[in-house]
Amino acid sequence: MDRICIIGDSITHGTGDETLLGWPGKVFQDYSAITIYNLGVRADTSALIGARWQAEARARLPQAQQCGLIFSFGTNDAAVAIGQGIRVELEQSITNATQILTQAKAWLPCLMIGPIPVIDEKQPFHSGAGVFEFNTARIEAYNAAYQTLADKLAIPYLDIFHPLRANPTWMASQTSNDGVHPKQDGYQELANLVRSWHAFQQFIGS
Repeated sequence: MDRICIIGDSITHGTGDETLLGWPGKVFQDYSAITIYNLGVRADTSALIGARWQAEARARLPQAQQCGLIFSFGTNDAAVAIGQGIRVELEQSITNATQILTQAKAWLPCLMIGPIPVIDEKQPFHSGAGVFEFNTARIEAYNAAYQTLADKLAIPYLDIFHPLRANPTWMASQTSNDGVHPKQDGYQELANLVRSWHAFQQFIGS
């Protein structure tokens, strides 16, 4: 693999990581021959990603090289924008994800990484984009639906929700920050999950 676009939200971006690497930078530290493009945008939902990912990826992934796509989204879809409701209802989120992943698979090898657990007790979350209420149980439902979709489309899917929820380092890192984004030690735990994923190892070796 020569070039990879990693497309997602603030967790892909690495918001909260003091090293500014996020999990993508940590994962690919030992793969310097691969050019990665972090296309994580804070507060992005599946709808917003669907509107931008093709133009951004096609500008970076030439046909002459071996390229791939990694998607990671869903946490923001499941969030409630205070005073407005759920940002992207589950049924619509699956419709969006179906379109994104179907188009991606038809173009290049791709992977999907699911949403994260959050610290419910630290909600609501205040940001420049608004005030949001993230909920672990609701995110878990989105994660399960994405897993089912990815299996149907034969796209490798990494469930990070359950191992991170059981990971004390991740949970403590989120708790010590804003309850949604971890600090660098939390991102390292997420990176470890990705690096050890068999489908990822096959993907970068393709």
